[in-house]
Amino acid sequence: MTKKILSTLALSLAMLTASAQSQPNRLIVHQKSGSFASYRIGSVDSLSFYNIEGEVRADVKINDYKTGDTGDTLWVAVTKTPACSSYRIDVLPSVRANAYNDDVIASYFNQQKGSTAFYDDFTNAQLTGFSTRMEPGTKYTVFTLGYDQLGTPCEVSRAEIETPLADVLGDPKVDCTVANADFKALTFSFVPNEDVSCYYITIFPEGEGEAQFNQWGPMFGFANMSQMIQQFSGQAFKGKQEHTINGLNPGTDYELYILPLDLNGNYAPLQKTLCKTKVMGGEGKSVMTITIGEFADYGENGCAQTVTYTPNDQTNLHRDIIVDKAKFLDKNGTWKGDESKVIEYLQTPNPMDPNWDQYGEDVAAWGVDANTTYIAYSIGQNAKGEWGDLAKKEFTTPAAGASAPAYAPATSTVMKRFCQGTEAGHGSCQDFHPAAGEVNSFGGLLVRALTKT
Repeated sequence: MTKKILSTLALSLAMLTASAQSQPNRLIVHQKSGSFASYRIGSVDSLSFYNIEGEVRADVKINDYKTGDTGDTLWVAVTKTPACSSYRIDVLPSVRANAYNDDVIASYFNQQKGSTAFYDDFTNAQLTGFSTRMEPGTKYTVFTLGYDQLGTPCEVSRAEIETPLADVLGDPKVDCTVANADFKALTFSFVPNEDVSCYYITIFPEGEGEAQFNQWGPMFGFANMSQMIQQFSGQAFKGKQEHTINGLNPGTDYELYILPLDLNGNYAPLQKTLCKTKVMGGEGKSVMTITIGEFADYGENGCAQTVTYTPNDQTNLHRDIIVDKAKFLDKNGTWKGDESKVIEYLQTPNPMDPNWDQYGEDVAAWGVDANTTYIAYSIGQNAKGEWGDLAKKEFTTPAAGASAPAYAPATSTVMKRFCQGTEAGHGSCQDFHPAAGEVNSFGGLLVRALTKT
């Protein structure tokens, strides 16, 4: 182990060099997780830099799992690396644990007041006393955080287990057929068997169900897909039903999840039905028409401009924007006045924007500034996936009213569309990246006991 010491004088000189205007009086240490620690310079005697050889980790392995009237029990083996002095251990649903990197896990343990440090290796120790019962049919991750001899949080070790499904009464299943496929709607016929008390449904674009669970699970506390399907369904269905889901995209493959419950209310295995909406448009050339509509001045709340984008009968989907002309023509702008970049931008998929792909007439309200020139653009695609020509229309918004405030220039070339609501019962996705300060609200299964057996 090597050690270097910076004196307080040397530290002050270094910081004065970095800031010539004023002498700093705080030392701030920034973590990659986004958190930081601040110290008053006058109270700092020295800074020490140590070198710890080897990884600091407590490798964990799951040996067994059982549940019963007294709660859940996990049997685990934990082996510290030579440089690991102690460790903490806990369990989370895997969908949450997978969203946390090592720095966030360290912050997680800092927020858990009942977390205990362990110093011994175990070959088959019992994890008991969980604050929350484990859900059946759910993947869980046991994770440890190793600490070095200085108490520094270091590497994380993980091990995963999937709990068995709860015992269901009978064989609850729901027969599902597509009764009608339209451009933007699918009608389903559901026939449950006698073992089904009720069932829940949610639809996703094909292949996105699991991805959206991984995004929504940490945010809403879903431990498994079944919980998400139940929540997103919006209602419980009983008996034979014919149900229509609207607000879908034409010519798109979907997967419908069905969650049956047995007569005791236990989750049965999820069912999945593949389906597709009717393709819109034809094989001819897509042509878009742009019409400038009403302008609205909302004073302190800003201005809005309505623009209508109308496809011809050969168009399947189209994508629409407006841009600030001054910024677009500025040689320092992103696109440097090159409309080929507009075409490239519009032809690039953007699955995170629920309004990116439009079908049929699009009446869009854009956030704009008063007395500013914009260009509306649109490009359409036919049923064969062939793009048409770029449509454009230039317009200038009216001057603000006498009582309206002065508006700052737009910060982006592309204007923002006012958000449109999403229909209940159908999945939508957002990015979710948990920060260090967010983990506490999601709750863990805080381990109260780790005992040798």
